[in-house]
Amino acid sequence: MRKGFSLVEVLTVVIVLPFIMIVLDGLFRTLIKDIPRSYQVVQANTSLLSMLREMQKDIDKAKGLPETYNEYTAGDKMLLIDLPEGMICYQLKDDKVLRYNLTDNQPNNALQQKVWSVPNAKIQWKVWRNNTSGYAAEVQTHIEYKIRGKHLEKKMANSHLYFVGAL
Repeated sequence: MRKGFSLVEVLTVVIVLPFIMIVLDGLFRTLIKDIPRSYQVVQANTSLLSMLREMQKDIDKAKGLPETYNEYTAGDKMLLIDLPEGMICYQLKDDKVLRYNLTDNQPNNALQQKVWSVPNAKIQWKVWRNNTSGYAAEVQTHIEYKIRGKHLEKKMANSHLYFVGAL
């Protein structure tokens, strides 16, 4: 009797093997692409939440949300917060959020500046105003990334509303 495989055994392996490969392909794709991407989304969201906590503290202590301060004007990329100890500015710039003190008219003061890196995050803020004085800030955030290079997916979408002097 010869040692080897019968025709039935070979056909069984040839038929079953592609199904096993399809299942394993999904598992490997998840391990190689989806888990690292999910980790990056969680890191970006953690940084974003840290920035939002700081912003909430500032707005809670604020006297108001002015439209202008010296040569600075609040808008889509800049939020001005008038605190009892001075003027604070939040600025969106190159996938980063910068927070600095404008009281000394030196926005680049490294001791007064905080920077949050928020890659792939989309941040929009809007100041609610009664006449000219701002009484609340609405901040909408989400993290956006491409799936398989084709379409954009939004993750961790949030909307926050902070009222001036809410303490």
